[in-house]
Amino acid sequence: MISLRRRGFTLIELLVVIAIIAVLIALLLPAVQSAREAARRMQCTNNLKQLSLGFANYMDINSVTPMHQYRHAAEGGAGRSGCHSWYCAILPYMEQTAMYNNLNMTYTDQWVYSGPLMGPNPTENTVIRAAVSSFLCPSDGVINNSSGSGDLAFQPGNFNYVANSGHPRNILMPGDAPNGGALPPLSGIISMTRMHNAQGPCPTAAAAATANLTVSLASITDGTSNTACLSESLVNDGTGNHRDPRRNLNYTNSGIVQQADVPALLVVQDAQRGVINWQAWSYYKGLSWAYSDGWERHVYAHVLPPNMPNVHTYNTATIQCQEGDSAMNPSSNHPGGVNVSFMDGSVRFIKNSVSLPAWWALGTRNKGEIVSADAY
Repeated sequence: MISLRRRGFTLIELLVVIAIIAVLIALLLPAVQSAREAARRMQCTNNLKQLSLGFANYMDINSVTPMHQYRHAAEGGAGRSGCHSWYCAILPYMEQTAMYNNLNMTYTDQWVYSGPLMGPNPTENTVIRAAVSSFLCPSDGVINNSSGSGDLAFQPGNFNYVANSGHPRNILMPGDAPNGGALPPLSGIISMTRMHNAQGPCPTAAAAATANLTVSLASITDGTSNTACLSESLVNDGTGNHRDPRRNLNYTNSGIVQQADVPALLVVQDAQRGVINWQAWSYYKGLSWAYSDGWERHVYAHVLPPNMPNVHTYNTATIQCQEGDSAMNPSSNHPGGVNVSFMDGSVRFIKNSVSLPAWWALGTRNKGEIVSADAY
């Protein structure tokens, strides 16, 4: 009788097969993750394009860019209007007319910190809770519920996209003459107004008058294809002290970001030496797309390059008196850079290694800089 022996796998053969499968998986996973990130980046690009088209349609009707009303309206008991961000103004131009109709753009007694919105329009409370997909970058994924502050009674809709305010008025770009203490208008594209002038650290209407800015299409003399409109910003997780410093609002001990007539390069070099988080500011970064104050950060500046840990400002008075005077830069989870939309509606990926002079020039609307396409 012939005995047929059934041959099985040896232990070594089994281990070799497992090792081959592990290597294949290791090779495959980065490709899958890269493909997923490419899809998320494409969705982010589409979000920015939709927002930029909302800007363009708003300007067609109103002849100026959307108005950003910052600092909460009550502000110590004074003031009875505003505190809506630029997002609110473009809602009708993004197929969100129903949401816009349920906002009260002329009266708000208080904003979100005290829990339910106080005022004559209770439906507004429902609107500001809405998470709008076009306002959120799919590569972020962090939710800010302001848990660390302990003063928010509900979850508002977060946001990842911020408007270009140019650069702080005290910071000098190449070719700028010293201001001598007289602050010029902001150089960015977002129209801004501080909703109450004579309160707290801004004691007179004259002192705060320079905070107001209206930007028309005609004033963008550098060209719409050479002027940044919107970019990205990572939100805080609500604790106010995230391990990723880009999600916090930081300062440096030197305070150079607020010195008069300081060259932009010195601000960058100062930030490169290290930043310090201010937790009480950071709770609210990216918290509510609908409501605004200086800690929400609906605007960004072209001083520090993309994805560098930001230098927000140096003291609270600057936040309260003029939201545009901050050096907060764009940030994202896209490898290597951030998406930036331009005033012509195009969206481009700007690398972290962008030339600083080119980056500074893209943030201004009317300084006549010449920017080469290979500089970013």
